[in-house]
Amino acid sequence: MRKTHIIFVLTLLLLVGCKTENKNSSNGTDTTTSTSASASTENLDVSITTAEGAVIGGFNLSPIKIVANNTNYTFKSKPDKHKFYANGQMKYEVKFKEESFKLRDADSDLLWKIKIYPDKVKISDNEENENAFEVRPYDDKIKVKRNEEELYRVNIEGNSVKVNDTEAFKLSSNQQSYVYAILAIDEIPNEHKMFIIAELLNKI
Repeated sequence: MRKTHIIFVLTLLLLVGCKTENKNSSNGTDTTTSTSASASTENLDVSITTAEGAVIGGFNLSPIKIVANNTNYTFKSKPDKHKFYANGQMKYEVKFKEESFKLRDADSDLLWKIKIYPDKVKISDNEENENAFEVRPYDDKIKVKRNEEELYRVNIEGNSVKVNDTEAFKLSSNQQSYVYAILAIDEIPNEHKMFIIAELLNKI
């Protein structure tokens, strides 16, 4: 009788242990799947990779949604600004004026100021727009200059973005807008590029 009781207790302990392990294992899988899906670029209007296939990010335009640095950003809209959130925390703010907008971080510090002209855009990291990158389309190419010095020559052919005659980026679909030449600017972090390009496409 005592032997039977001991076997029963041991069996019960083994069953409880297996159930707990399976539950923990299941929770871990669900969390990973959820995180991966939330940052996916598969169903976005435009997704962007390097020429080698490494994912940079992407976006929807209406309503606007950004995926960058494997993070999903949603937004809240106000009359003159968009506030972008990740994991429940505000990360970026885009504040608009008639012919410009500013990308700021969570502390409202200026990251980039973008001025929009009829035939070009200028991007700088200061309020005065000094030492700005100028992105301007020409008949057969797009040029990125800074202080009149040509830094990048960009061609957009279908869904391929060539920088200085070398394929550098791939888009998920054919695009025509010259603002994709901003991808060529190494000095702007890829994460910031997603916000700048998406907001520009909504304004021009």
